[in-house]
Amino acid sequence: MEKKIHNKMNIDVWRAIVSFLIVAIHISPFNKISPQFDFFFTRILGRIAVPSFLMITGYYLLNKSMDDKKRIKDYTKKIIKIYLFCIILYIPLNIYMGKFENISFIQIIKDILINGTLYHLWYFPALILGIWITYFSIKKLGNKSAFAISIILYLIGLFGDSYYGISEMSGITNFYNVIFNICDHTRNGLFLVPIFLYLGFIVKIKKESRRYDLYLSILFFICMTIEGMILHYFNLQRHDSMYIFLIPVMFFLFRYLMSKNKSSNKELREIATGIYIFHPLFIVVVRFISGALGLDNMLVENNLILFVIVSFVTFIFMVFVENAKLLIRRKNIN
Repeated sequence: MEKKIHNKMNIDVWRAIVSFLIVAIHISPFNKISPQFDFFFTRILGRIAVPSFLMITGYYLLNKSMDDKKRIKDYTKKIIKIYLFCIILYIPLNIYMGKFENISFIQIIKDILINGTLYHLWYFPALILGIWITYFSIKKLGNKSAFAISIILYLIGLFGDSYYGISEMSGITNFYNVIFNICDHTRNGLFLVPIFLYLGFIVKIKKESRRYDLYLSILFFICMTIEGMILHYFNLQRHDSMYIFLIPVMFFLFRYLMSKNKSSNKELREIATGIYIFHPLFIVVVRFISGALGLDNMLVENNLILFVIVSFVTFIFMVFVENAKLLIRRKNIN
């Protein structure tokens, strides 16, 4: 009986755990303790977070959407609504940061459709574009061609951002200059997203796991760590969200996780999404309160304490929101 319990897990627990890695990326909690460890924690370990979200979406959405296009349409509408809410939510912060000063109409359109209107909101337009690219690739061209397309797009993005120094030396900067005139980074729905949605889809339809999946994910994570450290040391990165070894790390790790997944938790899923959406707001709130109380040295200048406080406050806020929603649903039923 103990063995059965041990082998059970909830993928939404994993989703909630990696959401805190997103918070860490935007705060750099260990930067003043050890910049090297902070780079590892946020720019290497932290890079498994977004692919985890994407693979979960690919796992649960794409297979069902192949037979029912309405599912992907409904999901797209849902993400658009969330994104519009986030755009409106962060307008005051954008004004405070002076983002709208001397900004062109073209830049506004690019931010809304590609880059995101705040540093973490790129995910939502990227998810929408990536879902439809992956869906049509699988539906029209088949699994093998869809995989090839997603790999090619990922490699283009990889050498545009993470291996940018090598791209400069290879004389293809004009190609990437065109790309970067359109988007800030290749970390977007065209280059980054499709491969991880596809891998989630493949894990779902194959429904197989290997005995050594966890060990292989650890092995490839060690390789990814070495890759990231080398790129960072030689200053080759324009952005650090994409690695060659990130793909096998996520494939074997996700396949292992889903082989153990026995349940789901909608409330925890919503909490994880809320942590992603609201944590920049609470970074600002905590900074403002600490400044008003004269506690900057204790709360803001200490990145690790700031990370702990922001993570805790955002989590508690989302627990409150989910409980409030539950109470409202119960009252409506009664």
